[in-house]
Amino acid sequence: MRVLIWTAGGGDAGIGHLTRCQSLIPALLKRVAKVQVIAEAPVSLSAFIEAEGADVQLIPDAGAALSALKRALPADVLVADRPDLTQVDSEAHYAAGAARIALLASSRMGHYSSDLAIVDDPVLTEAGPPMARRIEVGAHLHMVRCDVLALRPPAPRVLGGSYAKLLIALSGSDPGRLTEPLVEALHRLSYHSGLSLHLTALIGAGWEAQRRLNLLESVGEGIEIIDQPKSLAGAIASADAVVTLGGRTTYEAFALGRPAFCLPWDTTADYVFALDAQKLALAIDREPERAARAILAALDSPADINARAARAFNIVDAGAAGRVAALCLEGFA
Repeated sequence: MRVLIWTAGGGDAGIGHLTRCQSLIPALLKRVAKVQVIAEAPVSLSAFIEAEGADVQLIPDAGAALSALKRALPADVLVADRPDLTQVDSEAHYAAGAARIALLASSRMGHYSSDLAIVDDPVLTEAGPPMARRIEVGAHLHMVRCDVLALRPPAPRVLGGSYAKLLIALSGSDPGRLTEPLVEALHRLSYHSGLSLHLTALIGAGWEAQRRLNLLESVGEGIEIIDQPKSLAGAIASADAVVTLGGRTTYEAFALGRPAFCLPWDTTADYVFALDAQKLALAIDREPERAARAILAALDSPADINARAARAFNIVDAGAAGRVAALCLEGFA
């Protein structure tokens, strides 16, 4: 059996599509003879998609990547994970010999027909009627990066006591510019509480140069800055709890057994409230002062966030890639 993966990365697409496919490749290789990947991405992102045993082509030019895809079809299964897929693409892929299409980019469910759509979030939040014959939804399908899973502990972290290390990682761009006021509020309020708090704040790759410089120059004692890291796995593993916007870092915290506080920013609010409703993360107010007070209150009485972290740790585990691979290959004995 032959599986072809069609994905993209870089620019506005980021690296999320690449890393998700990279996590899936080893699970597919355990079940099939050949996996080929066509990735429209610069070669500088090779570390985020290459996997031993798979034929991976990184092609920066869009036209050349599309030509490579056409040459690679037909295939028994086409795994499509890109942010720009359309119905025209779907029709072309079926016509070129894709016997089965599995869609991983859930934002394209209303734009691209497929046999299967896999949504690795707690609920389906995309507007519009889906165009997939079958849809599988749930956090148990979220494939966490291998470098994160390598640090997975045997049990989730249990908070308690008068000291805590808190990682603030509000995506690579922090579109609401919430990092600085949240750090300030936490630092100030914790000083007057009974909790000693060590703060680590992320400067993402999407921050403009002046903003980055301003934060680096203004940090005080007890505040650490991580500047554009390749991976947050080590920082999450070193923290007691993590503050996110509800995206990929949240699931990495789940996999490492760390409680997650989530701010419902405009584009992430639906996901954050779903994570909260399923008692996986704790949704807090996006206004920094109220958010800081909620975080400190939860750390002071951590029974609830400990229970959420334990539940999330059991759901977001090392088995997601195997579950997704089995769904993609279902019906091929």
